[in-house]
Amino acid sequence: MEDITKTFAIQWVGPFKDIQQMKDYLKKNSTCDNSLFNFYFFSGNKRGKGYSNARTYAYFGIHKKADGIEKRLNSYHTHYKDFHENDNMRIWIGAFGNEMDQTEENIEDAETLFIRTYGHNVLTENIKKVYANIKESICIINLFYKTNEEPWRRKPADILFMDDVLIHETEEKTKRTLVAKLKSVEW
Repeated sequence: MEDITKTFAIQWVGPFKDIQQMKDYLKKNSTCDNSLFNFYFFSGNKRGKGYSNARTYAYFGIHKKADGIEKRLNSYHTHYKDFHENDNMRIWIGAFGNEMDQTEENIEDAETLFIRTYGHNVLTENIKKVYANIKESICIINLFYKTNEEPWRRKPADILFMDDVLIHETEEKTKRTLVAKLKSVEW
């Protein structure tokens, strides 16, 4: 049996229809310290010839600094600028549930697990880390909230691919990635 050396909860807020709606949330509505949002995911249609509005493209990224996610995710973002801000645009932002987990190494490890897990099927724009190694065993619990910060009872279709729990074990004998959905229990 292998020790899980890193366990994180990530609280996701969304979906936002565009960058401005995300900025408005961060400025006016968020009860969370905005510098804690280090993860982002967006999906939608791409601009230009050869891209069909019937196909959805997606990107997962990180912002390592604690100076606000809008410094990284904005209309000039390397990938975002190639997307239409139309009815199909969806943006999610995520923060570690525990501020003490917010280190560059932890942010990088979490991103690598997401891209390794979903890069082949969902994250069409993430190709760099699809085959990256994960050095330590890691568990991520994803929790999803509406833009008014109420929990989603059922996740919206644009984020259904993202499992509630991701576990990656790195030991050679048991090297594996496990995923699971959580279900609500009434008390």
